[in-house]
Amino acid sequence: SIIDLVSFSLILYSIQPQLFATIIGYAIFGTVVTTYIGSSLLPLNFDKLRREADLRYLLVRIRENAESIAFYGGEDVEGKEVASRLARVVDNRRDINVAQRNLEFFTTCYQYLIQVVPVAVVAPQYFAGTIQLGVISQSVGAFNHI
Repeated sequence: SIIDLVSFSLILYSIQPQLFATIIGYAIFGTVVTTYIGSSLLPLNFDKLRREADLRYLLVRIRENAESIAFYGGEDVEGKEVASRLARVVDNRRDINVAQRNLEFFTTCYQYLIQVVPVAVVAPQYFAGTIQLGVISQSVGAFNHI
């Protein structure tokens, strides 16, 4: 893995030093943005576990005390509490889905953009006639491999 990183980095640097700097910047950008977008998932997943546990606890408590609840006519109160806790679980799941959607949207775009970035960096040299078309393919392959 380290040998691949060094060898393909040297290939990128030999093609154009700017291309090597671009891959470093691209990797840093991707890491920072992915960390920023994904950082909301940690507290959301923690809340998910807590809210689901609260709901399960309530359901078990209702099951154990069903006779007393029925005797004192507490069905409406308990039903409202179950609906409230279930709504919290559903809302949390919705928030998790939104955060995961945003993260997946970025990572998918990031993966497709890696095909375009090296071509955009090396294309001016190709149009100037200083490199051949094969060098562009080589730079895309090295860029993708790193």
